[in-house]
Parts: sequence; C-alpha cells; structure tokens
Amino acid sequence: MGQFLRDNWFVVVIAIVIIGFVSYFIYDSNKYNVSSMKDGDSDVVMSVTGGNVTADEIYSDLSKDDGELLYNLYKNAVVSQTVKETDKIKNDAKTLQDNIVSYAKQQDSDNYEQIIEQELYAYGYSSYDDLDDYCLESVKEAQMNENYVDNHFASLSKAVVSKKPRTISIITMSVSDASNLTSDEQKKKDNIDSALQKESFAKTATTYSEDTTASDKGVYGYIDEDDKDSSSSSLDSSVIEAALKLKKGETSDWITVTDSDAGTTTLYKVHVNETDVNQIHKSKNTTIKRQLLNAILNDNTGLSTKIVQANAKKLKISIKDKTTKKKLNAYINEQLKGDASNE
Repeated sequence: MGQFLRDNWFVVVIAIVIIGFVSYFIYDSNKYNVSSMKDGDSDVVMSVTGGNVTADEIYSDLSKDDGELLYNLYKNAVVSQTVKETDKIKNDAKTLQDNIVSYAKQQDSDNYEQIIEQELYAYGYSSYDDLDDYCLESVKEAQMNENYVDNHFASLSKAVVSKKPRTISIITMSVSDASNLTSDEQKKKDNIDSALQKESFAKTATTYSEDTTASDKGVYGYIDEDDKDSSSSSLDSSVIEAALKLKKGETSDWITVTDSDAGTTTLYKVHVNETDVNQIHKSKNTTIKRQLLNAILNDNTGLSTKIVQANAKKLKISIKDKTTKKKLNAYINEQLKGDASNE
C-alpha cells in the first residue's frame, strides 16, 4: 500500500477490509478529476475489479469509532507524499520494526504476530505483513513533525519553557539495604563521591554507573515537569523531582529508590546538563531532540493534527464522498480542540 501511494502522486486510492470492502479515495489535482458515479440510488466511492463500492456499503460497515481509522488512512497518505524516503529513514524504520517485534515477543512469543496485527488494524493496515510499511510511515511522520516544529520553534517551544525543560545524566548503583551498606557497597559509593570531586559527571558515570546509560556517559535525556506524573517514564518520580530542583551544572545528593515489586533498591545521582530549551533543540543527540519534539507535540493542543492539515493543504487533498468528508472533518476538529497528539 505504501509503495502504491508513493508511486501515484496524482491520485491516492486507499482500500482496507472491515467486514466487507471499505474504500474511499482522498486526493486528486484539478487536472485529474474523477467523475461522480451512481450504482442504483447510491453514490459510487470507488470502482474495483468485480464491481463498485458504494457509500452505503461503506457506512453500513463503519462503526462509530471509525473516524479515527479514516483519519489514520488520510494521515498515512499525507505523510507518504510529504516526506522523501532516505537511507536514514529506511534504517530508522528497520530499527523501529525490530524493536516492535522484540517487544511483542516478550509479551507472547507464540502469538506476537497477532498482537502486532491487532495494533496495525487501528492505523489502517490490514495484516502483519504491513508492519514494515507502518514503521516507515511512522518514521516519516516523525520527520514531518520535526520539520514543522523546527520551522516554528520560537512560538511552539513557549509551551514547554514554563515546565522546567532540561537534559539530565544519571549514575546508579544497586544496594541490598540503603541504610546498612555492605563494605563493598560503601567502598563503591565513596569512590563515586570522590571521583565526582575530581572529574566530570560524564566520566564518573562511564566508570561507575550500573545503568545502561553508562555507555553514553550517563546521559538519560530530556525531562520536564510532566515526567513527574508520567507512567511511561523509566525514572522514579523522586529522581525527577530532584532533577527539577537543580540548576544547570548541579548534581544531586544520593537518592534512594526502592522497587517493592522487584524487591530491589537503587541509589541515584542526577546531574543537570542543560536547561535552555534553545540549546536542547540544537542538541546533536537524536534521542534528546525527539524527546523534546514529543514534549512540544504534547504541550501544544492538536499540534500533530495541525501539522498533518498543513501538509495536506500543500497537496490540495479533496474528499469526494460527502459522508466520508463529514466523518473525517468531525474527527479532525475533535483532535484540534482537545487531543494534544495523535501519536
């Protein structure tokens, strides 16, 4: 499907299966108008091998929740035609695909394909075989969003400035009992404290930290006040709260985090690398730039949908079926008003 959309820039035809055939077409230039057709009393949305697909057939199958599905199909078409496919985008898409498969296998190694397939349905894809297309379009969408934010950064970044944006690094060490360290644990803790007096946080983290960030000089990434209550953050709220109280260049005292479920205790040091959102935006660290991008998308209501609409306008997209147009526009308006991101 993705290749078809890319090859046919002048007319996009999207077809999916929901019980029966659910099809609609969304784009043509003035040069390539498609004439209205009738099948009995019903408008023909699309002609396919074996007969016509009518609006009545589509909407007898669509449920009340399919505004989102229509939007995702529409968005896929916009993204596909807006962002060029580069080697970097292909490589990033392959990495994303590998990560998705790996995660799904952790959930259920025997049924991981079905797990992924169910997720793909909601985004307008018909089978597990479309995962590579989904990943490619996801990476291209991220690039489309990044391009837009880069061009409007001064105004869009205002939404995150008040939330204490910053990049941080961490040092961790596991202990059996924070209040009663073993001799080896105490020795390591003292060595870390001593090293921080003589050398950079980055070098100390590389040498001593037990966290996976040690391989990247302890760099954890971007955080702001929203991360305190985020269920997706891998850092305990106490570490985030400590980081938000620090100024650029400052390092926290030791922070004790106990995971009662896992039965583990970890000591943390957190260091603030940067607090200027403009400098964070200029970071050469791709992960940090994407984290800031996501924060901006989340803090500017409806921005991701606005970006899709801005690029759709350039493509001069039109929707032939009135009911489809009404349903899609209603969903888009909801996103612009109340949904910060459709990611």
